[in-house]
Amino acid sequence: MFSTLYWANFSDFIHMGGYGLYVWGSFIACVFGLGMEWLLIRQQRKQVIQHLRRMALAEEIEDEVYEHSSHF
Repeated sequence: MFSTLYWANFSDFIHMGGYGLYVWGSFIACVFGLGMEWLLIRQQRKQVIQHLRRMALAEEIEDEVYEHSSHF
């Protein structure tokens, strides 16, 4: 029912009984997809942090302007 996963040499391992193109192609596609997802999430995280910093700075400046204008 189950065949053993044994290869006589590295070439047999790469060819995977004639299915190497599909196996390694799928493997590469998955690694690429996960890598791209990681990069995009990282980029989006940086953008969100930058946006939050800008909002905090704008709020701080707004508070300072309000404090200075209320003294007059």
